[in-house]
Amino acid sequence: MERMKMMSFCFLLVLTLGMGACKKDGMVIRQEKEFIQVLNQPVTSLGDGGMNLILKPDGMANFSPGGDILWSATYTINRNKITVKVPQLNTSYTFNIISDEEIQSNSGIVLKLLKP
Repeated sequence: MERMKMMSFCFLLVLTLGMGACKKDGMVIRQEKEFIQVLNQPVTSLGDGGMNLILKPDGMANFSPGGDILWSATYTINRNKITVKVPQLNTSYTFNIISDEEIQSNSGIVLKLLKP
């Protein structure tokens, strides 16, 4: 009976450690990263710009939902989601992390990492 309790305890311990290891954020921001919407057509005026998101290591961001104005924002990363809060617009946006180089808005817009 004692052996069975010990085996059960070991199984639960391994299971708990395994589940804890799986709960990682989908992206880590160690340096500034800029994601831009790739447009299929050239921009012909200032208001035609695509979506743009700049993530900084301190949880701060700059965000443009489209056009030429970047708004100050904050962000959090929880597993495979990035939530961007824009106080001046009184709204927030959620992005799914596809990879370290690509994210997608809830409306389906894909943003790609701008490489230096």
